[in-house]
Amino acid sequence: MSTRTGLRPHVVISAVSMAASITSQVTILNSLSEFSYEAVWTGSTPVGSLSVEVSNDYTVDSSGATANAGTWVPLVGAIDFASVSATIPVSGNSGTVFANIKVRAYAVRLVYTRVSGTGTMSATIVGGVA
Repeated sequence: MSTRTGLRPHVVISAVSMAASITSQVTILNSLSEFSYEAVWTGSTPVGSLSVEVSNDYTVDSSGATANAGTWVPLVGAIDFASVSATIPVSGNSGTVFANIKVRAYAVRLVYTRVSGTGTMSATIVGGVA
């Protein structure tokens, strides 16, 4: 059995309407140096973009409630894509995207910024150490 730190698949967006912008649940990375998001959508020509945001000052209290909302910054340059940018385009009646990310940050979240159309999106995160 492996003793390496990891984050098992965890749903951060669960069948949420794309009729408005979406912000996923926050994931605290706790010593994880890499993670990936998988997003899946279906709908009536949703158009928008996905971005990954990180925060080093987001905190939770002992009950898990947000203690400090933190400063959220779009992640640029650490995403394993052919084109490294701050956003991932979303379009078409259905689609998927996989973003493999290597970064040292305390907390992370996925943000969908809507332009037009409607649909439903789900997303999952998985993490580990390099």
